[in-house]
Formats: sequence, C-alpha cells, structure tokens
Amino acid sequence: MFRFMVKAWVALALFALVSLSVGGFALAGNKSWPKKIPCRVNDSNSPEVLITTLGDIKTPLSQGVFDPEKDEVILEDGTVIENYYRDSLGIKFYRPIDKRYFPHPPAGWCSWYYYYWEISADEVKRNAEWMARNLKEYGAEYVQIDDGWQGRGRGYGDNRDWTTVDKRFPDGMDGLARYIKSLGLKPGLWLAPHGQSNKEVVRKWRTFLVDDSGRSIVKTWEGDYLLDPSKEKSLEYLKDLFTTLCDWGYEYFKIDGQPIVIREYKRHKNVMSNSDEDPIKLYRRTLRVIKETIGPRRYLLGCWGIPLEGIGIMDGCRTGGDVYLGWDGFFVALNATMKYYFLHNIVWYNDPDVIYFRSPLTLDMVRAWATLIGLTGQAVLTSDRLMDLSEDRVEVMRKIFPAADIRPLDLFPIDGSKRIIDLKVNHLGRSYDVVGCFNFDGDKKDIMYLDFSDLGLSDEEKYHVFDFWNKEYLGMWDKGYFVHLAPSSATVLTLMKAENFPQLISTSRHITQGWVDLVDLKFDPERLQYDGKSRVIADDPYELYFVYPSDKNFAVADVKLRGVDVEVENHQGWSVVRIKSNKTKVVKWSVKFEESDIYSYPVKAPADVEMIEPIGFDAVRIVWEPTYHPNSGYCIYYKGEKLGVTPLNEVILKGLDLNKRVVEVSCVWYDGKESVDRLRVELPYERFFPDEVFLSDIEPAKITSGWGVPKMDKSLNGGVLRIGEKEYEKGIGTHAISDIVYYLKGKYSKLIGEVGLDYYSYSSKQGSVTFEVYGDGKLLWSSGVMKYDALPKKLDVDIRGVDELRIHVGDAGDGINYDHANLCNLKVVK
Repeated sequence: MFRFMVKAWVALALFALVSLSVGGFALAGNKSWPKKIPCRVNDSNSPEVLITTLGDIKTPLSQGVFDPEKDEVILEDGTVIENYYRDSLGIKFYRPIDKRYFPHPPAGWCSWYYYYWEISADEVKRNAEWMARNLKEYGAEYVQIDDGWQGRGRGYGDNRDWTTVDKRFPDGMDGLARYIKSLGLKPGLWLAPHGQSNKEVVRKWRTFLVDDSGRSIVKTWEGDYLLDPSKEKSLEYLKDLFTTLCDWGYEYFKIDGQPIVIREYKRHKNVMSNSDEDPIKLYRRTLRVIKETIGPRRYLLGCWGIPLEGIGIMDGCRTGGDVYLGWDGFFVALNATMKYYFLHNIVWYNDPDVIYFRSPLTLDMVRAWATLIGLTGQAVLTSDRLMDLSEDRVEVMRKIFPAADIRPLDLFPIDGSKRIIDLKVNHLGRSYDVVGCFNFDGDKKDIMYLDFSDLGLSDEEKYHVFDFWNKEYLGMWDKGYFVHLAPSSATVLTLMKAENFPQLISTSRHITQGWVDLVDLKFDPERLQYDGKSRVIADDPYELYFVYPSDKNFAVADVKLRGVDVEVENHQGWSVVRIKSNKTKVVKWSVKFEESDIYSYPVKAPADVEMIEPIGFDAVRIVWEPTYHPNSGYCIYYKGEKLGVTPLNEVILKGLDLNKRVVEVSCVWYDGKESVDRLRVELPYERFFPDEVFLSDIEPAKITSGWGVPKMDKSLNGGVLRIGEKEYEKGIGTHAISDIVYYLKGKYSKLIGEVGLDYYSYSSKQGSVTFEVYGDGKLLWSSGVMKYDALPKKLDVDIRGVDELRIHVGDAGDGINYDHANLCNLKVVK
C-alpha cells in the first residue's frame, strides 16, 4: 500500500449532470411514476430473501410485471391478475402513490422517543440547530414536534386540546415554526385531530359524539370527546383546525390514533347524527378535508398501526406500534417492515417508526437498525437528543440520510422475519446488489451462508464482495459467501459482477453506494480511466472504492480534481480514492489506472478438524485448525460441489442430505488459487438424532411469529418462560400466529411438553390462542382455546413415522394482541 496527497488544478471536460435537487440535497433523477415495475407475488423462488429495488433493475427472480395504474400483474407465463392490490391483497382503496410533491420519503427528527411529554421549545431549537449544522446537507428536512406541545402537555386527559399551547412554548407554536424555517428546515406537528378534551371547544362546535345531556359517548385515547363524522360541522371544525396549524407554518402533520377512530366509528355508528352512512366513508371524508386544507405540498402521515382506510389520501403511514429503546424495540420496526413493506412507495411511504442511535444500543445494533431502514428506503427519522450523540453514531446516521427512492420487488406481506434484504441497484451503468445479512439473536454469534443463486446471481460468474460498514474489500468469489455475524448485528455486503477491468464497487456517502452522490460516470477502457461527478459534503471525506480482477492487478496511477484534497490507498485487488472538500458541491474527478504486480502465496490445506457439532436434525457447525501460513479464506465443498468461501476457520451448514456425509475444505488465496489438497470432514449423522432432545436446542427448519422474533429458552420478551405461576428452563417463546417446523426423518415416536400463554398475557389479563401439532400435514393434536389464565396443558403426541413436524400457535378469534405463547419442555423422544 502507498499513499500520496494531491492538489490538482487541471480542469476536466464538462459532463452531463443527471440530478434532481430536492430539499437541499441531490438525488438521482427518477423516471416518471406510475410506471410498470418487476415484481414477485410470492417468495417460492427465494424464500429467505426480501428483495428491494432502486432504479430500473432486471433479475431472474422477478415473476412478472406490475402495472400500478391498472392494478394489474402479468406473470411470466402470461397469467393476468387483475385488481391485484384491491382483490388479491385486500387493499380496498388502492391508488398509486402521488409522487409529484414528495418524490422521496421524509427524513428528519421526531421529539417523542427522547422527551415524551417533557418537550420544550428550547430543546426543539437545540436539536434543530444541530440538525441544520450536521445533518441538513445529508438530506434531513423535517423537525417534527410530537405530543407535549398542547394543553397541559403531559398525559392524556385534557392535553387533547389543540387550542391551548403549553407554557414551555412561550413564543407560541407559530414562533417556533418560524425559527425552524429560519434554519432551512421544515416544521412538523403531531396531533390527534378527531379527538378533543376542551369542553369549551366541544360546546362551541357542537359536533362531537355526546348524549342529550352533553356527556361524551366515546371517551378514548384519542380524547375525552370524538368528532361525529356524519355532521357537516365536523368538516368545518377540521378545516378550521388545520387552517390554524398551517397558518402557524407547519408543513408536516402526524395524525395519531387513527385505528382507534376507525374502530369507534364502526362501534358507534348508531349514535351518529346520520347513522345511515357508512362509517368508513365518513372517516375518509374527514381525511379528505384535512388533506384539502393542508394542500398537496404539506405531508400527511397517518399513525399508528395500519389505517388502510387512509390509502389514497395519506402521503405516508406509521405501519406498526411504537418502538422503544433496546434491541427488542428493533423488532417492532422489523415486524412492521415484513408485514407491510409491499405498500411502500406503491400506495404511500411506509414509516416503521423512528430509529434510535443512542446507548444502550451497541454500535452493532445501531448499524443493524440503520441497515433495515436504509435498504428498504422507508421514512427515516431519528428521535435522540442529537447533540449528545458520539461521532461514530452520527456517522452511521448520515449513511441512511436521505431516504432513497427504493420500492419492493416483493408485492406481498411476509410471514416471519427474513434475515436477508437484497437491494438491487441500477444506476449510471452500475448494476450491483447491496445485501443486508442480519443476526437477530442477542446472545449468540451466527454464520450465515449467503448463496449467490438465492439473490438471482449466476453460478457461472464471479462477484466482487465489499463490506460497506467496515470499508473493506473481501475478494472476488463465486457460488456463495459465509457471513460471520456478531450477536444483534448486521453486515452489509456489496456484490458486483466481476469484469476484466477496474470497477467502482462502492462509495462512502450513503448505504446505497452511489445513488445519492454519484451523478455522472464514464469509463474509457483504452485509457484505463474513470471520469465522474460526485456530490460531496463539506469536511466529510468522500471515498471511491475501486476493485480489480483477481488475475490482473491494477493501481491508481493519477487523480485529477480541482481545488480539493485527495488521498489514495492502493492495495492488492482494490484501491481507495479519498476526496475532502471544504465546501458542499458537485466535484468532477478523473481516476487513471495502471497495471500492477500480483503477489500470490502457495496456500496449503488445513491440517485437522477441531470440532463437529450438530445444531439441528440437518445442520452442523464445523471448526478446523486455522492454517499457520497466510490465506484469504477457505473454500467449502459439499456433495462434490463448491458452496463458497468463508474468511474464518468455521462454518455452519444447513439443509444437509443425510445420504451425503463428506464436507471438504481447501485454503484459497486472493487470486482464487486453492490448495492442492483438501481437508476431508466426515459428518457423524448418528449424532444428529439423539434418543431424546429438547426442540429449543435444535434450530427449526422454519419459524414464524405474528409479532417479535421467537426465542429459545426465553419468553418472547426475553424473560423466564412462565405459564401462570409455573416457570420453565427449557422451551420456546413465540407469539400468535406462529409456525415452527422441524424435519424429523421419521426418527422419533413421541412429542411431549406443556403449552400455555406467557405470564405477560396472564398479568395483562388479555390474550387467547390455540396450539396445534401437525405431522406431514395431518392434524395430530389440538389444545382447544386457551385463555390468558389457563393452566399449562400437557401434550403427549404420537409422531411415529413423521418427517415434517409443524407446531402451530393460532389466534383464538379475538385478534392477536397479547397472544404471547410458550411451548415449554418441548422434546421429541425415540
């Protein structure tokens, strides 16, 4: 490696600038919307991966084309699915998102998850000032003031009064809005507009649901009083309210409690002024008045849960519950993403709630959360005290601002929690995959086999692999890669098909690695030179990562720019060009390459196996002695075929064929040359099926949950497994609706254990489920309905000859709220 500093003043030729300036930052130009897009209608061809897209992509995993204007899917075999969203997915009010005024999802800051009701104008200003200095140029736009500005500002009660401003906002909400705008940012405001708690307001407007004596008929979280949507005066009330808020200067409105409003309108239709009208139609009428009043250039966000009745009117929607500080809070956002991502950037912009960047989340957890939001392109809002964040956490934050124009390939809701998100990008002639690999387990490390074919990549090609978060090139490989993951973490790998010339694999500005920052790019193969334009941020080093074919090394020979500092690092196989500007601007750059020598070490095969540990009925962990001499990794072979490369001396293999016992391991160098010999590992399949085993000690072939991620030997909330007053050391904590699948190969005769609702449901006095056991698709046992206070129910099920064992936790008919279910001391016996 060598470094050199350059100050270059040579003007480059003028290139075409392909960019769109939005909200103070540059985004790659979008083609018109709505337009036809590739899609999957199920995940049968790659069930482990959530696929997202950025730009006009092509992938063999696409199953057809979706026309958003017609709401029609045409599959590859010619099958036409009409009214796909409306009828197949049940989206009654389907309409394509209108992107004319909001071409990308919102990005900014929300006050709620740090301050809750203890917010003040001074604290809002401090965060806004920090954002203007440190995040605005990265795409942050909105400063959203949440609950606490109105009424008394604390609790529920009479703080649902939108006519009174708390004393902690001495200059009024209009004064605060003006201050936020003076910083070049946009003010946003939270409220629950269908509710009211001020009796004087209720008496003045006479348009709330009250009885003859004036007492409230509907008293909910939304407020002591609820608007009667059947009265014309309610529409006047909403128009008056939002006219005032707009006059104050607010440009973003988060309207909360919408599922409560919908529920109560259905329940109390008979007490409305006009009980003949459809309550959903009346509800949508209130939304239309709100949207018409604020106008098309102000953002309307529905909140919380999933008020599907707002589609076609709302610009965006909070798609889940409130997140909370800690790793379990991440799963609230994850669940919302899995269930409702098919709506994002199709009918509205999804908001799975804010992302935390502060302690006690570890940096690994922060990166994982940022990976989830960044690779799906959903709304990105932080809710920390921004000025208290350390620089390493701010750096992660900047990598996902702004939210890019990402949308799903997968147009269907997802059961369970997928551990791989594959963002497919096509921009300026660069086609590549940005792959997020997650370990949800907070206690154990994991080794994930990333099969390139599961991403729709060719078995016949090699791919450059780059680690985005660690800023490191990992080599040029084929078939697959074993990703080593710490507990509660995510790794982001960029994969690009390898060519026989230098390639730009990554840029440092944003997790999309070029979409936000790279505005022009050309390569001259004769001169071995790239010419490009990039938007750089003042005083933030901007890095271009170039990679080379494994059998022909290159190095950066020269860099030409004007008026900026440049640093170059040349490594075998890759180079970094680091640009630092004292101004935010678009820079023209030119990078010229020259051929360089290759060093190759004659690697040797590993000597011996250290450990073979069965971790499932068809899964194994293998550890071998690391080689003393250098290598770039180890190639893994099974059934005579290459699986891919692991950088460390350990792999986990799943889905094994019990008729094939041999795994082979070779050493490999960076140029792809392997050791002549291979370490031969024989799998002891007789150890895979002990006489009896707790199922919590075996990794399921499949596991899904209606909320959260199931936990082994813990409750869903991470505590002790407990049914009523009885505690257990072994078992599985999950949540309805849940399916847990094991493949037993007919080796066992009996399934025993105890089931019931977790103590969380018991203490909440809510929840009811059913437990069912299936063998090869046949119902073998059912618990019947079990409520929160039911005693543990024992099961002793004959499973002789069963291969597929499926344990199902179902909803008992009252919804899945509080349905925390425990499968305790669950074991199979021969």
